[in-house]
Amino acid sequence: MSDTPSPERPPTEPNYRRERIERLLHELRYEVERGMLEREIDEEMGFRFYVPISNKVPDGVVFCEFRTRPVPRYAMHPDDLQPRLRVVK
Repeated sequence: MSDTPSPERPPTEPNYRRERIERLLHELRYEVERGMLEREIDEEMGFRFYVPISNKVPDGVVFCEFRTRPVPRYAMHPDDLQPRLRVVK
């Protein structure tokens, strides 16, 4: 994710919204992993929405999507094969 300055926000101003979104995404990942490991939620779910304006595409929109689905382990990127949750004694 790049932190390119926009006309509305000078480059020296901290980007609190981006930091908050990144923190929320990490929390979402944790909740999804725990929910699936504990079999509290289904392996398939989705959420999508559009932001009604794009700064990069004239007369465009921004499509946002979150999707979970089961895939075979061999379809994963090698960097993602490590377990994220570990048992602590």
